[in-house]
Amino acid sequence: MAAKHTKIRRSAVKTTPKEAPAASVETLREMASALLAKGNGQQAIETLVDVIVSLQNDNQRLVYRLAAATRARFGRKSERLTAEELGQLVLAFGGTEEQAAAPTPLVPTQSKPTEHGEREPAENGPKKEKKRRPNHPGRSKLSSDIPRVIETVSVPPEERACTHCGAEMQCIGHVDHETVEFIPARIVVNVERREKLACVVCSQDIVTAPRETSEAYQRRAGMSLLAHLVESKCDDALPVYRQHDQLRRLGFNIPLNSLYGYWDYATSLLVPVADAIVSKILGESVVAIDDTKLDYLDPSSARGKSRGHLWCFVGDGPNVGFIFTETWEAADIEPWIDAIDGFVQCDDYKGYSSTLVREDGSARILVPPERRLGCMMHVRRRFHQAYVGRHLGAAFPLKFIGDIYRIEAQAKELGLCADERLELRRKESLPLLDAFDEWVDEQLPKLLPTSPLCSAARYAKDQREFVRRCFGDGRFEIDNGRVEREIREPAIGRKNFCFAGSAKAAERLAAAYTVVQSARRVGVPVREYLVDTLGRLDRGWPARQLTDLLPERWALERAKALPDKVADET
Repeated sequence: MAAKHTKIRRSAVKTTPKEAPAASVETLREMASALLAKGNGQQAIETLVDVIVSLQNDNQRLVYRLAAATRARFGRKSERLTAEELGQLVLAFGGTEEQAAAPTPLVPTQSKPTEHGEREPAENGPKKEKKRRPNHPGRSKLSSDIPRVIETVSVPPEERACTHCGAEMQCIGHVDHETVEFIPARIVVNVERREKLACVVCSQDIVTAPRETSEAYQRRAGMSLLAHLVESKCDDALPVYRQHDQLRRLGFNIPLNSLYGYWDYATSLLVPVADAIVSKILGESVVAIDDTKLDYLDPSSARGKSRGHLWCFVGDGPNVGFIFTETWEAADIEPWIDAIDGFVQCDDYKGYSSTLVREDGSARILVPPERRLGCMMHVRRRFHQAYVGRHLGAAFPLKFIGDIYRIEAQAKELGLCADERLELRRKESLPLLDAFDEWVDEQLPKLLPTSPLCSAARYAKDQREFVRRCFGDGRFEIDNGRVEREIREPAIGRKNFCFAGSAKAAERLAAAYTVVQSARRVGVPVREYLVDTLGRLDRGWPARQLTDLLPERWALERAKALPDKVADET
């Protein structure tokens, strides 16, 4: 009641901005004096303490927001703590100068951590870990696929005789020094000169050789140029208008609208292949999902453009798929998520928990809780943000999570199978996860409800069921990092081309990203794959054989054809 009474009295005072602090202090002084005059000293103290706590909370929030804004503007983007930051943590938690100066400082443990990082001094500090630096392997070898231009340099005639006996020395080998040179791209015009016959006797009959390319395709751009447009935009984040400038410098001066027409035609050809890739991903046992914004031009909008969303799907196979929706509503993405039969790994987007009604009248949660997997990366991110905002207590959950990730890295380095990784998690990761959950349960009631550390702990508790499920199967990853890494390419490209020309154009862009990024993940040459695939689609590839154009199937076909090609050349 005292706090409520104080708020009413403070808000009742009408002052100008410059007079507000003095008036508030004067009001509190009058209130405290009145309470003391009535003999209510305890109430006066509680009122003043409530005001001080409120001001401290406001100040703490402002400090956190300032630190977060400063880091976003000038700081590092990585969430990994530097050795200097770890050293400061060691000193803040009672460690020694020697412990802080270690190559890999370890944060001292404490029995009862609090929000402000207070702890009892430990008698025995953690042992130092020696950081082993592997021997530098030297320069990496250049790929044998790169063409070589060999220029042989002979020993001068005056040095070819032996200095001991005078006999002429024989060549026993060569010493190679490789220098990488860059040859700029160039535009080449391929002329298909078709023979034309006419009867010179009666002049009644004329015959022209048939075209080798598709009769329906009347543009001058060849498949290599179309492949260049798609690869440059979807793999190099280079907008079409910048590619227009490059082509103009190479001598191909084409109107920009015509180049956009080439882009539209190429991406339209790739839509069926992209649909086949997405369909294959949705049928896999584990599908990870994330999204990012993508604006598109919308004449019906007052701003001239609307905000759509680009959704990324990654399964347990080599492919990656992208889908565009015009809004962020759960109903828009529902057809694709509804097609997933396996587990779904996602973040805390509220639409995943929304209840949707199907056409037959049945209701279902978009992502069923029993098939949902959480993301430890999102849990760690919130604690890291709290730590950046000077909440030193966040160091302890960060330490638990860091140890868990070190175990995951160890499993990948050893190349463990699913069962072996599950056994490693049971022995080493689950005890750390139990300790982390215990820390969250113990500290959550003690933290200020509005503090970033409390928000991070609350998020960790809300996602506990989904995160712990990741540790129950060796096939599952503990985070959604593979999707966030794949969605980085469209996010970088979005900074350059800003928006799509329309909703349909955004759908074609999503299809192009699907094909290009899948080929990149499979490891096939993207340019070569696009040239061959676009050429087949342009000539009318059968729909029943569409799966043969998937990057992994294309790679197998290419691998079978390479020995025959080498044999023919030899």
